Amino acid sequence: MSRSYRTLALALVGMLVLVGLAKVVGRDSSTPGASAGAGTESVANTAVGDGAATDTIAVGVVTDGVDGDQATTSTVAPPVTAACSITTVLKSGASGAEVHCLESQLVAAGYTTAVDTTFDAATDTAVKAYQTAKSLEVDGIVGRVTAQAMGIWAGPLGPLPATNDDCPDSAHGAIVDRANQRGALCADGVITYEFPITTAMSQPDPGTYPIYAKDLNASSTLTGQYSTMTHFVAFTRGKYQGARIAFHSMPKYSNGEYIQPLDSVGTAAMHGESSGCIRVLPDDAVKIWDWLGIDDEVRVIS
Repeated sequence: MSRSYRTLALALVGMLVLVGLAKVVGRDSSTPGASAGAGTESVANTAVGDGAATDTIAVGVVTDGVDGDQATTSTVAPPVTAACSITTVLKSGASGAEVHCLESQLVAAGYTTAVDTTFDAATDTAVKAYQTAKSLEVDGIVGRVTAQAMGIWAGPLGPLPATNDDCPDSAHGAIVDRANQRGALCADGVITYEFPITTAMSQPDPGTYPIYAKDLNASSTLTGQYSTMTHFVAFTRGKYQGARIAFHSMPKYSNGEYIQPLDSVGTAAMHGESSGCIRVLPDDAVKIWDWLGIDDEVRVIS
């Protein structure tokens, strides 16, 4: 065989080898079960549950991505900048000098209401318009956050504990209070059960969220090790990578060890250990799962 033919033959063999490698790489990258990356999840099987609410329950194990977290930079309340101030939560039906202060600030900010001592329908409308304009929780209740935005809050600088006013509007609901590391279940606007939680520092943001998924079993690699959890009740998504945020039982490693001691749930020392989800004690996870259905609401108050 001449030198030119031998060169051509070698070139053809080289091309065939490259094509074969490309096919192998293509098969590997599309293989089911390949890593999906942070912020993604896969459900093995989905079944529709019975009952008034339609519960989406995964038969297999749902794998959730890690959303991340950011440390809070300041816990100092904004200063009082108005000529008057309030020290308690105000809502429709309230009366007195602090309502007068609130109404005067609303009028000064361009919102229409009578400046008297009665928190009436006009005041409620003005408060909701102010909250909407400032991207606050629109509930007509002037608590610490709304009053701080107005520059009139002179109440406690520490977090206020949840009350019945914090319950969402759904018949069955829940409260998440990150600042106090506490959660609660509500029935028709009344707190019926309170429990300790471990959460992230910077999320989920205050607001009201509908439950959109329930998965009996889930897993995570948050700590760099594979862990499993149960009774996963998802109500929002992370603001950094979009991973699901949910109530769930304290995760366990493969050896059966919990990723944090159960007696540390609810303590300030563990605030921030979660990367977004709401960790709860195993028994509380069952209560939450049994109580909340799809479209029930969760209100995050801090």
